[in-house]
Amino acid sequence: MAWPPGRAAALSSAARPARKPDFPHNPLAAECRRGKGVATTRVLRRLREQDWLAASIELVIVVLGILLALKVSNWNQDRVDREHGARLVARLQAELASDRASMDEAIAFWKQVGAYGQSAMAHSESGALVANDAWKTVLAYYQASQLYPFELEDTTFLEMRDTGGLALIADETLRKRIADYYRMGGAGLRANILYHRPEYRQEIRGLTPWRVQEYIWSSCFHQGKGPSQVLIDCASPVDAADAARLLETYRASPTLLPRLREWMSTMKISAIVVEGMRGDAEALAGALDAKP
Repeated sequence: MAWPPGRAAALSSAARPARKPDFPHNPLAAECRRGKGVATTRVLRRLREQDWLAASIELVIVVLGILLALKVSNWNQDRVDREHGARLVARLQAELASDRASMDEAIAFWKQVGAYGQSAMAHSESGALVANDAWKTVLAYYQASQLYPFELEDTTFLEMRDTGGLALIADETLRKRIADYYRMGGAGLRANILYHRPEYRQEIRGLTPWRVQEYIWSSCFHQGKGPSQVLIDCASPVDAADAARLLETYRASPTLLPRLREWMSTMKISAIVVEGMRGDAEALAGALDAKP
């Protein structure tokens, strides 16, 4: 079927994709670019006509147009970088606040576990019972083996490190403080201290009957959100004689008490380290707040 010439032209025009405008997000730069093309044509015409003064003027106009377009483009990129940097800093602040909360929780948990450990050591050394109760003393031995898996929130820092986002923070000293905070907490000496795998934990669980352990996990322990844990003072699942015999098993082990002492020392050092890290997190958050 043949289309009339006018109809064919209309269809051909409609089928052609519309040309995308230059610099759609930068109208001023686009205008400069269009002007540059016109001015370049004028310069060439002036040169052919050997009108040197007019050609020089037109050349200056072309150069100024190019410089202005570059200036506008750079200004726009600087604005985008500033906004992205501000979002990253806000995320760092939120993660530092989360770190401080986790540190407070870890220190409080270790103090509670340490109190159980002191009661267990007292019994192992002298036979003293917790509140004159054999079951409470058994529970102290077991709860003294609990761990708190402590880790820093480092998602934003890793993103900044891997994508070059650290460069968006102009202050070199502040960049170094950020890197040092996460280096010390993530894979340095502090991380080694905070990696807990106490032998006491494995031994006390090997000595404690499984039915007693099942009861402790179901009635004397609660797992909260994330690493949060609640250690509960629960009633005894065994009679006093069975609890007393279990305590004698604990005291008879030649390695349990030394391992408990080592674990108590590790927790103490860990609490000192985390208290120092909390101060670092507080200071870094303050420095980020003060960043212009």
